[in-house]
Amino acid sequence: MHPAPAADDGDPAKPVSRPALRILFIFALTGLFACQEKTASPTVSPSPDTVKTTEKKRDGSILPDGSSKKKIYLTFDDGPNKGTRNVLQIIREEQVPASFFVVAVHSTDTRQQKETWEILRADSLIDRCNHSYSHARNRYNSYYENPAAVVEDFNQAQQLLGLSNRIARTPGRNIWRIDSIRHTDIFESSMAADSLYAAGYDLMGWDIEWTFHHRTLRPDADTGLLLRRIYNLLESGKTRTPGHLVLLAHDQAYQKETYLEELRYIIRQLKQNPAYQLELITRYPGIRKSREL
Repeated sequence: MHPAPAADDGDPAKPVSRPALRILFIFALTGLFACQEKTASPTVSPSPDTVKTTEKKRDGSILPDGSSKKKIYLTFDDGPNKGTRNVLQIIREEQVPASFFVVAVHSTDTRQQKETWEILRADSLIDRCNHSYSHARNRYNSYYENPAAVVEDFNQAQQLLGLSNRIARTPGRNIWRIDSIRHTDIFESSMAADSLYAAGYDLMGWDIEWTFHHRTLRPDADTGLLLRRIYNLLESGKTRTPGHLVLLAHDQAYQKETYLEELRYIIRQLKQNPAYQLELITRYPGIRKSREL
């Protein structure tokens, strides 16, 4: 009988077969991956609350639970006229600030307009600003051809109305001359605008207009569209000054009760939005301090 083969005693000198090597290699890799899976740090996503308090909008302001709100400036042109008292009534009832750009000749045209101007002058909730004496007599091209005459027209209005600020809006033109903002919608009006600014007037244009039909005086009835446009302009930072929006409307468009309720609706939607704050135009960034004529 042949003796039974001796058991393997683990002698290192003895070669290991190739199948055994493969098995050992697989076990080693499996153990390595298991260790990495146990010790790797999990990825932690920021909580919604963290994102809410740190995320900033494109214009750099924080909304609405942060340190600032978007500013909206309600401005009304061309009074005193038949719609001015109605607008003023809504402003008082809703207790919101508003700015009226007054045409000086309208403050003396009729007895009713004189009385309306006295009411405007006595109201502490509003700003009264210069919208020229003559409103260019609605002949805008020829009006702006003579810059010296334009300055004189505004000076006449300033003196007649006795305004406490030197904020002005040019008739028939969307012109800005405030601090570093320089914009002229029609180039031919540039020299007149520069002359007004050199004479000490800050020129306020607008970011969005609530348009109206010039024959029927009916304001655009799509109030939803107007509110969406205001929101989009502010959120995209596409206003002249990011975070600040100037809304232009016209007194004469609010003579009927139906139209007046549309104005009330817009004002309530804006003032109830926690991201917005209604302001007087004298608080617009870059306005120069008032100076005497």
